[in-house]
Amino acid sequence: MYRLKEQIAATRLTSLLWIAMAFCACLLALSAPADAHHQRKNQNNSGLSIPNLTHGQLRVMAEYRSAILQLGSRQISPDLETRTLQNFVNLQFTYCLWGLVPGSLTNENNPFNDCSHAYLAATKALLDRLQRKSDNPAAARELAMRIDTDMLRAQSALEICIHSVEPFNTAEIIMPEWAGVVFNPFVLLVYAISLVAVAALFAVEFWPRKPKKAV
Repeated sequence: MYRLKEQIAATRLTSLLWIAMAFCACLLALSAPADAHHQRKNQNNSGLSIPNLTHGQLRVMAEYRSAILQLGSRQISPDLETRTLQNFVNLQFTYCLWGLVPGSLTNENNPFNDCSHAYLAATKALLDRLQRKSDNPAAARELAMRIDTDMLRAQSALEICIHSVEPFNTAEIIMPEWAGVVFNPFVLLVYAISLVAVAALFAVEFWPRKPKKAV
């Protein structure tokens, strides 16, 4: 019983440490200069070129992102281009905080909108590649037709924004515009909630407990 309690306490402490490390990493990223993260003006063109998406296409592609990645993961022997696009999508999605930031798809002034364009445009490029070369191109084409139909139904699919013009490249990860975070109320709210959650977890774990009275 005592060992079980020790294991539970160790697991809780490990979870707390991971949360604290993630929060510290976010703070470090916020404190870094914006030019070190966002360098679209000097784009690296040594990788695969990825056509951009319109602002209105983001929401449709976000709904099908998981389905496209699942289709790609079922390839027995994916070629180099497919693997490159898969890796870029996953890495770019992580750097964009897994699409969890409110307004990252709908607000072009959101610090995470450009990186959202990047991982969703790469997802579309992956689907295009699967239609041309995959173990089951028919499934890729069927999925592409569903996406095209939804985009036609979405009246906002042709809307463009400041992040809809330039193409992307797998050789360059697009980071969030951290300098804009301090002026974005939604992002600040997320970080404030994270800070409160971390503080609460530490308080619950380490707050001095009154010793139980002997009966």
